[in-house]
Amino acid sequence: MTSHNVFELFLRQLLKESDQFQNPGSEFFRFPTNPFFRNPFLKSSDYWKVITCFSITKPGIMDEPFCDYNEHLDPDIVQAFGGPRPPANLFLLHQAKENNLKSRCTPVLLVHGAGHNANIWADPFLSGGPGLMHFLVANNYPVFAITFSHPHGDNYIQAEQLAEAIQQIKNITCQPQVDIVAHSKGGIPARMYLSNVKKQWGTPYRGDVRRLIMLGVPNLGLDYSFRKPLVNYLIYTTKANGAISWDRMLYLGQVIDTNCYSIYKKGTFPGQCQLLYRWDTKYPLEILQPDWWTTYYGGEGVLSHSFGIDEAIAQGGFLIEQLEDTGIDKSVEIAVLAGNKSNITLFDVISGPSDGIIFVDSALNTAALTQRGARLLDKVEMPINHLELITLPMVWNWIQSQM
Repeated sequence: MTSHNVFELFLRQLLKESDQFQNPGSEFFRFPTNPFFRNPFLKSSDYWKVITCFSITKPGIMDEPFCDYNEHLDPDIVQAFGGPRPPANLFLLHQAKENNLKSRCTPVLLVHGAGHNANIWADPFLSGGPGLMHFLVANNYPVFAITFSHPHGDNYIQAEQLAEAIQQIKNITCQPQVDIVAHSKGGIPARMYLSNVKKQWGTPYRGDVRRLIMLGVPNLGLDYSFRKPLVNYLIYTTKANGAISWDRMLYLGQVIDTNCYSIYKKGTFPGQCQLLYRWDTKYPLEILQPDWWTTYYGGEGVLSHSFGIDEAIAQGGFLIEQLEDTGIDKSVEIAVLAGNKSNITLFDVISGPSDGIIFVDSALNTAALTQRGARLLDKVEMPINHLELITLPMVWNWIQSQM
């Protein structure tokens, strides 16, 4: 039996299992510590008192492409946006139920990561809660959360949406500043706003953030999509909410064009290539992954074609390098948390210490953050994975200790 036949058998087994993944009754589908699967049967109104759609008028904001893998599913979010694929000048601001808007505590803005929406802060286990939002409300914090127009959107656009969300919170609470708690990709637009990394049409930092609390943020980028090429088959076969690093692939004997679902410019995940950074010189690639060399460095493999991580980084405008050259405003205080337990799925990053998706060294890369004088309050590593950075009470207690 050839290696190709063995892989074909593996793929057929993966397809068989994917039927279970997409069954709404299966625990795997419902459990959120798998970052790729979504539950369309829960509504935002179960958790939030007010959901308001705001519009930004900026000539540089262009609508972003969607695909069936990453459009919004939550019925209340779809209704608030006016559809599952909203224009890029819109965002949603959620206000927690039982919010004490008269509290003297600094208002908190929760910023979700890729593939999520504000509900991840309210019901991380997709079973009725509770989440960090409930914990903070119980401790008298006025709590708000943003839902970006695109779950994998351009980070320049998301930074603009974030800046406007902060302004709206200031208007609602009559307070001059907010605290931001950001998970994963959500920390990048927050960092951009606080660092004045923006387009010509972007909003400059207005001194309206007191503290930034970062949970598993890829401060020095990530290379997950190129380091774990096998996950491309998982995403394609299950319609999971993630970007593929191949522009074409061999699928059950046929060559399939996957540009639409790819991380490249022709794809529908515009913010993902902006997060990329090469880690292959520090942590070796996994040679048992299919087409591991051509996926990472570009070229035609046995099963796929990839433009390679360098081309994708260039298409993303070398954003991580820009951020490394620009520190956060000196008035902001920062706390950083990383996980070092890679036990989310069989597709975790295992080449070095990671939370399953992001290397610890990336999450804890704070030198660039503080180069302009921003104060680092705390930098902590916990034995938890990427999604547990949102879900565990031990993390919630740490977050409160930073406020």
